[in-house]
Amino acid sequence: MALTVQRDLEALRSGLTRWLGHEPAELTRPAPGFSCETVIVDRRLVVRLPPLGDGNFPHYDLAQQAAVQTRVGAAGVPVAGPARYESDGSYLGTPFVVMPFVDGAIPSDFTAADPWLTGLPSDVERATVWSSYIDTLVAIHRTPFEGLGLRSGLAAEIDEWERYVAWATDGAVPQALVDVLTWCRTHRPLDEPPAGLLWGDVRLGNIVFEPVRCTPLAVLDWDMASVGPIEMDLAWHLALEGVQTELTGMHPGGFGSRDEAIARVSGALGRPLQDLRWYEIFALARASAISTRIAVLHQRAGRRSMFRIGEDPTLAAAVARLA
Repeated sequence: MALTVQRDLEALRSGLTRWLGHEPAELTRPAPGFSCETVIVDRRLVVRLPPLGDGNFPHYDLAQQAAVQTRVGAAGVPVAGPARYESDGSYLGTPFVVMPFVDGAIPSDFTAADPWLTGLPSDVERATVWSSYIDTLVAIHRTPFEGLGLRSGLAAEIDEWERYVAWATDGAVPQALVDVLTWCRTHRPLDEPPAGLLWGDVRLGNIVFEPVRCTPLAVLDWDMASVGPIEMDLAWHLALEGVQTELTGMHPGGFGSRDEAIARVSGALGRPLQDLRWYEIFALARASAISTRIAVLHQRAGRRSMFRIGEDPTLAAAVARLA
């Protein structure tokens, strides 16, 4: 389901013509979602705008997102760059970000059944997808984060997500989610590992892959970037992939196991990873908060959501891990 309200493409055409200095031939939209509104211009450029109506997040700091993307690209991580932030809202009615269009393969959220992944010649290629994806987390984490204005530390993260769930649900937070977040606050690790840049929304579906070499061409979506221990990013991957496996019994061929992912990241950093149970429960709570927001948006639009509020599988998994 797309954003509740989307801008008229022909109205955007007029503003883009003024901004580009020529009229674009084709404006299209990629697969819909609830984050930023995205428009592809002539398969050459991608324009990201904050939602016109309700969205996943209360605020969209596109200038900061562009700065993070630029910094990560300068550190050698493949991104769609350069990303240009346009602060003048007179063109499209709001500030926006423009970046090059990157053509490649983007896996779906259900990785075990993704057509591109399952259609690769063998597990060798799928292993390359997995290992390059895990290595990308480490490369992002090593990117200098000073001066980006990102929130930092676990206390700030918990504060942010407690505020988020109150906003996302109009104050009617599912009690189970309250309980999980309360547990996360009470049991927050006090000895935090070294901080680095965090991608936030760690998913294969946020990477454009080169279809033959099976390595990343561009890491996308910096809405949830922050600063903290790499355990935050790895736990998001481990927890969400774990829920998929628990629900379906499926695991992508060629992909490494949970223990192999931990060992790969730990080996790259030269230190053991800490408190992963806590980080995974916190990841599931954050994922549930976003799923709850999506369910609320469906409800507001009079449409049926995949999961009812308070009944999403990430919340159930978080509660199960507390037992």
